[in-house]
Amino acid sequence: MDFQVTIQEGGSMEFETTGIYPRYIFFYSSELKRKWRFKLLGEEQSGILKLNKEPAFSYEFLDNTMCKIQVIGENKWHNIEHIITEMRD
Repeated sequence: MDFQVTIQEGGSMEFETTGIYPRYIFFYSSELKRKWRFKLLGEEQSGILKLNKEPAFSYEFLDNTMCKIQVIGENKWHNIEHIITEMRD
């Protein structure tokens, strides 16, 4: 699987109203030419990545150190080795 995972912190007008920098997780697949973006609501999160409005992948994100992805219907999880963290102003 050719997924890249990026964690982005800050850089939003949400900080002005809440005083908290928002965190987002981005998934990118060059093979599928597709991006997904989700707001991180905690240190751990799981969810579904859809293709053409149909569930295609499951993901589990664990504490900025590990992310794994699974094709829906398969039992094998693929670990994402490198997670990029971006800080925005």
